[in-house]
Amino acid sequence: MRISDSGLRNTIQIVMLALVLVFPVLAHAAKVKQPEIVLSPKKVGPGDIAIVTLKNASGPVEGSFNNKPLHFNPVKNGYQAIVGIDLYLEPGDYPLQVTMNGKDKEQMMKIVKKKYPLQRLTLAKDKVELSPESEARVEFEQKKTAAIWPGESERHWKGPFVNPMPGKKLGTPFGVRRIINDIPKSSHTGVDLTADEGDEVKAPNAGIVALVDDLFFSGNSVILDHGQGIYTMFFHLSKITVQQGQAVSKGDVVGLVGSTGRASGAHLHWGVRIQGARVDPLQLIKLKIE
Repeated sequence: MRISDSGLRNTIQIVMLALVLVFPVLAHAAKVKQPEIVLSPKKVGPGDIAIVTLKNASGPVEGSFNNKPLHFNPVKNGYQAIVGIDLYLEPGDYPLQVTMNGKDKEQMMKIVKKKYPLQRLTLAKDKVELSPESEARVEFEQKKTAAIWPGESERHWKGPFVNPMPGKKLGTPFGVRRIINDIPKSSHTGVDLTADEGDEVKAPNAGIVALVDDLFFSGNSVILDHGQGIYTMFFHLSKITVQQGQAVSKGDVVGLVGSTGRASGAHLHWGVRIQGARVDPLQLIKLKIE
């Protein structure tokens, strides 16, 4: 059957109109960036801190790592969360789960092996082998502090975290495995900063004072709750200048350096927990966060 010239023209016009309508839709679809999960750094080990960024994501946004909640905050072109890798987490693949753009997505986060140095110390016998009374006190205090983690309070911190004692030399680094008087002990879950008795210790970010106490091992101690499961702690203080429940701003003095508790001399022990994970404090102040 032969199509008339007018019929052919009508058919061509219909096809061209359809293309005109379809092309913008296809072009728009091509321009729409798909949501993605970006981990920085790409390789993390026990004791490390990472940032999980959800690019081109829309809310509501939720997530978890190794079955612990992640707290996402809006940033340019997406959302961001801080995740802590516990010092004692075994290397392997662990689930990172997120909900974004109305869909659930999961990918495995690879935790690589990380080796920390070994330190041998010799201390007075009474500082290593505890009496029954001291053991009972230590057990009570450990339960008291353990009740704080992981904690799911609202966000108090604002912007990057800062060093509580800038310019001070690092003494004992994070993660050092210790053998004291030939007895294997727990690894060092914070960093020791060398300082003089009475030097000021400042809050690394805004937060609420979660604990003020005199503890057997750590002496005069302050723990700050920065919200969203992030805590910083300061041990062996000679003086505490804040009260439990008090709100502090970044840079506020929380105490003075001392040698209380089990300490061989004046210094600051500075620790960090993120959703209960024991992590390197020096990594926290290096994070590029908003």
